[in-house]
Amino acid sequence: MFEAKSEGCKEILNIIKRHNFIPENLQESEETCIIDFRHPKIEIQKPVAYFESAVQLNKKRNVLNTTIRSKVENIKELYLDYCCEDGEMVCRPHVNMEDNILSVEASFRINPIKKFDRLLEEMK
Repeated sequence: MFEAKSEGCKEILNIIKRHNFIPENLQESEETCIIDFRHPKIEIQKPVAYFESAVQLNKKRNVLNTTIRSKVENIKELYLDYCCEDGEMVCRPHVNMEDNILSVEASFRINPIKKFDRLLEEMK
């Protein structure tokens, strides 16, 4: 479907697929890798950005920014213990009770791909 060129982008795409999220779009340049994806139980409606998830890796700075959206049918427990970097909280959860969607914004600078993997694991 989508083909990533760099190792970091390939790794992120594999993580998304391994956690059963659905890749929707991939853009890659020398400096960045951007992937739009969605949770399998979330139907995309307008505005699209409100329902999709996205991840952006800055390859040169090794910084990963993401917003992940997940459907919550009953209970969703998040540990977020990996969201503290140098004494600063780098994750921010949001809850939409009307659509039963939980979103987490994160900006990882330390072990960013590993932390993205953990966050996706919790957001399944």
